[in-house]
Amino acid sequence: MLILAAGLLCCGCTTTTSGDQGATPGTRTITDMEGNQIVLPSEGATFGVFGGPISQVPYLLGANASVTAVTKGPQMMEMMQEMDPGIVNKPAPRTTNGNVNIEELLVTNPGCVIAFDVDGEIVESHTDIPVIYLSGTMSDGFDEMRREIVFMGEVFQKPERAQAYINYLDDTLAFLRERTADIPEDERVTVFLGEGVSHLQTLGGDTFFTEWTDAAGCTNAVSAIETTQGQQEGMHSGINEISMEQVLAVDPYIIIIDTGRPADLAADARWKELRAVKEGRVYKEPTGLFLWSRPSAESAVLYPLWLAYAAYPDRFDDVPLTDRVKDFYAEIFGYTISDEQAQKVIDGTYGSVTFGQVKQS
Repeated sequence: MLILAAGLLCCGCTTTTSGDQGATPGTRTITDMEGNQIVLPSEGATFGVFGGPISQVPYLLGANASVTAVTKGPQMMEMMQEMDPGIVNKPAPRTTNGNVNIEELLVTNPGCVIAFDVDGEIVESHTDIPVIYLSGTMSDGFDEMRREIVFMGEVFQKPERAQAYINYLDDTLAFLRERTADIPEDERVTVFLGEGVSHLQTLGGDTFFTEWTDAAGCTNAVSAIETTQGQQEGMHSGINEISMEQVLAVDPYIIIIDTGRPADLAADARWKELRAVKEGRVYKEPTGLFLWSRPSAESAVLYPLWLAYAAYPDRFDDVPLTDRVKDFYAEIFGYTISDEQAQKVIDGTYGSVTFGQVKQS
């Protein structure tokens, strides 16, 4: 069934051999996730990869040597620098969505650029560099993640590595279902993600975060609120700021923050009456190769796992979470980390960045 599903996911994003659909001997044609056809060399293609979460995919495919231009955000992540010290020396012409340094890109001159719509359109309008378009938004969950990984496996000619990731993801989700399936709906832990200095910037019910929490046997506390529509100025796509009254109304069991310390909420008159604050269930959001509050290959596996351990510790006391985190990076990225590094991921103490400016956290 997994093989059949992977085949279905490949529909609309295929590779053809030379001689077909514009390809010539020594070339291959890629049909991207928007239906465009791009001709690439059969071997030795080089890529610019524009996007934060997608930047880790060439690593899990074992194909990062072909990436010659990167995105600034992942380049600044502490754990990414530990895994690949050479990333700091690669040109990073793309900073945030819609901000591409064309001069720097032209100097790097990758064979093509992999990007989403805004960045891709900028590259196409200012250069002759072909663009392979990805699809996807903050509303997309596990199915889109599988589709994206399968597609990238075809682009980088690493389909086996792509399937290995999908198998790992599916095994993790099955493990979580087995451990949490008997929890009644009305007893499932409610989770509120509160980002930013205000802790009120959140991911609503129409975002991937709802699928991530469901997979952990939990519930997005603000699932009734949509945050992908009516984008607020200065907010990353899919994230909107809600009111304190809305948080008080849902009174979540767990609160996750990305800024400041959990102890700070207990000293804040607005937050200290919430049960999560009173009972010590405010957690710093984990950070690894990239921010977990974005839909990435890393967060799709580890965020639900981390959350399930936090919500239902008695159901997961047979294997330490650090062991599961270490296993993920070793199996998927070929990167061996220590117990100390795994704990830094879990505690959210790895240095990370914010969009638009670098911020050590």
